Amino acid sequence: MKTSTLVGVGIGFLAGAFFTKQLQSRPITPEAALKLIKNKVSSKLSGSWIYTNKEQMNINDLKYNVYKGGFTRSTPAGDEHYLFTVDADTGSVLEISNTSI
Repeated sequence: MKTSTLVGVGIGFLAGAFFTKQLQSRPITPEAALKLIKNKVSSKLSGSWIYTNKEQMNINDLKYNVYKGGFTRSTPAGDEHYLFTVDADTGSVLEISNTSI
C-alpha cells in the first residue's frame, strides 16, 4: 500500500513539474507586454498602443519574435512620445526610444 502511494505522489509531482514548465515557456500576450511597459514607466501615461501581431526582428544578429507599440507620457513640458519593442517569448523589453512627432 505504501509503495503505490509513493508511486502516485511521484507521478503527480512529475506531472506538475512538467505542466509548470510548459506554462512558463509560453509566449506572452500583447496585452501582457503592454502591461509590462506601463509598469516600467515611472510617470503618468496619457495613451498607449501595441500591435497584436508578432514580427520577426534581428537585433545584434539575434532573431526575436517581437511586439511593437508606443506610449505617450505627460510631462510639465508637454507630451513625450515613445516607441518600444518587447520580446514576445520572454517579455523582455528590447528597445524604448523617444520619438518626435
